[in-house]
Amino acid sequence: MYQTVPNFRKRLSNLTLIYIFFIILLFFFSFAIHNILILPSWLFLFYLAGKIFRVRKEFKNNISVWNDYLMIQEFIINNGLYKETSDIFLSAIFKISESEKDIIISAYKMGSFLDSKVENIDTELSGLLSLDITKKDILADRVEYVFEKNKREIQQYVFATSDGKENLTKNFFQNIPKDIIKLSNTQQFSLKQNTNIGLYGRTGTGKTVTLQWMLYSALAKGSGIKGSDSYIKICDGKGADLFALGGILKNILGENISVGQTPNSLAKLSREMVEIMDERYELISKSQALNADGYDLNMIPSFLFVDELASIKDSCGSSKEGKALWNEILQNLGLIARKGRQACCHWVCSTQDPNSENIPVELRTQISAVLYGGSPSSERLRMAFSMCDLENVPRGKGERGEALFYADGLSMSEPELTKIPFVNLQTKQEFGEVVLNIIPSINESRTEYE
Repeated sequence: MYQTVPNFRKRLSNLTLIYIFFIILLFFFSFAIHNILILPSWLFLFYLAGKIFRVRKEFKNNISVWNDYLMIQEFIINNGLYKETSDIFLSAIFKISESEKDIIISAYKMGSFLDSKVENIDTELSGLLSLDITKKDILADRVEYVFEKNKREIQQYVFATSDGKENLTKNFFQNIPKDIIKLSNTQQFSLKQNTNIGLYGRTGTGKTVTLQWMLYSALAKGSGIKGSDSYIKICDGKGADLFALGGILKNILGENISVGQTPNSLAKLSREMVEIMDERYELISKSQALNADGYDLNMIPSFLFVDELASIKDSCGSSKEGKALWNEILQNLGLIARKGRQACCHWVCSTQDPNSENIPVELRTQISAVLYGGSPSSERLRMAFSMCDLENVPRGKGERGEALFYADGLSMSEPELTKIPFVNLQTKQEFGEVVLNIIPSINESRTEYE
């Protein structure tokens, strides 16, 4: 294992100098010989030049392989991934594959005590390559660690109404498809594959910022605009931030916005959303398109925002009527969660803590896109990201708008960090101005069913 390292670079340099000297010698020699031999001499000269190029390329590849070998050899020694006795020598086996985008290190399992070790060397390999791990696959015969080269840094979109910052207008959303929610310069997710969205985080972790961005994104698609055949329905169990924002939207946009804060209002809003969903299913069934969903038919999505569902449950009480009301709410939310995708009807659930008391398990398991602000405990991570491996969860720096993010359809096995766009507002009037700046005209947002 402890081999002397050959100086391949010096050997390559010496070999190159010899080749160059030989070519120059042959070049001058070709002028000193008979004219008949000049052409074959030049042809041989070009052949030799091509041969040298191929040899140099192969030599460089071998140097790269040797350097990888030495790097892995040192890694094995430093991390104790071997066992040496007088009779046997046992070592972990690695393979490095590199493409334009990724570096994949495969650690092979050999049925020894090293198998468990090679499953947990994420941090060490990340330090070895100076790259963040993007994916880890534990297979029967090997563990694959994937590292993305030249990964783009996540940049947060920041908007303001002042002259110093760019204002949020409809121009920002102009080229974003109707089913896409944009989060950062590198991250987005599709509503086609994520009917239900969970927004989690304790007070001060940016949950309100995330809620606002989801509202802006919905409005920019034409949702809730009178004449668009789409609706935004809002229920805030505590009658707090979301309820206030909903009131402003209703004053600006009118009848396609509904706002409530009581169990009866949520029962009514969820019932209306189920009716909208059923009407859209009927329109889809009449369409000539095969296996189409609402987005294929240019429908504008409708959204039901529910903040602090646990407060609604508490308000229902323990009476017979209260229990019946709560069961109706759960039934309606369950229908939307399971059947809303094809009809472009989406449920956005926000809460401080995604435990079973705040979100019933049967509903939480239907949520496939999650944004979690702050630094949740391992227990809460398991609740929110039950679809993930949770073996390599990134930790944020506590920056504004920072959140853990996961969504179906993105080939993710772990949540990743994102930065929610931030619109710096101070007054309700400024919020209203942003709303008016981002909503499309009725003609732009009108749905035409085929």
